[in-house]
Amino acid sequence: MKIGVVGLGYIGSVTAAVLASARNKVVGIEIDKTRLDSFKSGEPPIYEPGLKEILSKNKKNIKFSSDFSELDGSDVVFLTVPTPTVNGKIDLQYIFSAAESVQKAVTDAVVVIKSTVVPGTAKEVHKRTGLTIVSNPEFTREGTAIEDTRRPNRVIIGATDKKAVDIVDRVWAFTKAPVIKTTNENAEMIKYASNAFLATKISFINEIANLCERIPGCDVEVIAKGMGLDQRIAPYFLKAGIGFGGSCFPKDTAALASFARENGETMSIIESAIKVNDERLERVLKLLKEGAGGSLVHKKVGILGVTFKENTDDVRGSQIVKLIKMLRAETATVGFYDPKAKIELDGVYRFPTKERCVEDSDIVLVATEWPEFKNLKITNKPVVDAKRILNPRNFKSFKAVGLYT
Repeated sequence: MKIGVVGLGYIGSVTAAVLASARNKVVGIEIDKTRLDSFKSGEPPIYEPGLKEILSKNKKNIKFSSDFSELDGSDVVFLTVPTPTVNGKIDLQYIFSAAESVQKAVTDAVVVIKSTVVPGTAKEVHKRTGLTIVSNPEFTREGTAIEDTRRPNRVIIGATDKKAVDIVDRVWAFTKAPVIKTTNENAEMIKYASNAFLATKISFINEIANLCERIPGCDVEVIAKGMGLDQRIAPYFLKAGIGFGGSCFPKDTAALASFARENGETMSIIESAIKVNDERLERVLKLLKEGAGGSLVHKKVGILGVTFKENTDDVRGSQIVKLIKMLRAETATVGFYDPKAKIELDGVYRFPTKERCVEDSDIVLVATEWPEFKNLKITNKPVVDAKRILNPRNFKSFKAVGLYT
């Protein structure tokens, strides 16, 4: 097929790359010139393991452009543009704008919304443009996005047009994943319900971690392992830490809670999950103060990792970036090391290596699960492990989330 992908962020670039590797002819549309030039040069502007290699290997099957007319003749056009939240409410301007641009450029294509949108969005886009709209949410994780796209654990296709459903079904047939064919609204809600549930699991285990810190002999890691072996619960997302961040969970939980209120419902569990997540920063700040002897005033805090998770350069919604602002308000001096993060913070020094970060700090915070941090050994200064990746026996002064010390 000829397939268009509008918006080359994390989801769009991976979708384009994987579909090109499946021997489709792909046109990637990106209106940001700097980002577009990066793709054209073979150097994608985002770090995702394997993305550069798959784009290079399949460059004959993919073309990058800012010209929507290049989409003409496409069988399918995917919309993978941002859907941010503004004051807690989803902003759909990029979806509507992209759809209107596609409507002017193509004559007969199925338009697929892969961006995360609230129920009713597909219907509104159809009303505005007359396009045939299919809802096909993504369930990828940054750091494993290519594998998640090639081998998803399910494909959700929502639409009322059977022919359009069949076309999108054929696009993803190579994945051999189970397919659910349903309404646009169900497909849109499945995405939100999935992300909200995963965020809730994270907040739940973080509350258990809070209690563990007060009970001698308790360790949230052991408790999570014991829970996760129950097949009804499963171990995934039962990882205590600094809270959920990134480009999805914070905005999606906020958008779903806001959308529910607009429809006369209160999502009490989801709103509680958001509240617990917001409080995580104060808990980690408390551990740092305790580790530093009660105060962080004029102390040098070295932070290992500022991306919201490992194997990405993404700092959107990063809890660590928020924590750095709180540390500076405590008049602490802050420096960080991260192998991939694309960020510069005013008044915050970026160390070239983890060794320098540790050496030049009074107290060290491990905030991201980069593999290179797991064998860390520090004997001359306090360490706080916010991701539970270190062995406490390797340290003289050690504190960690969910561990009584």
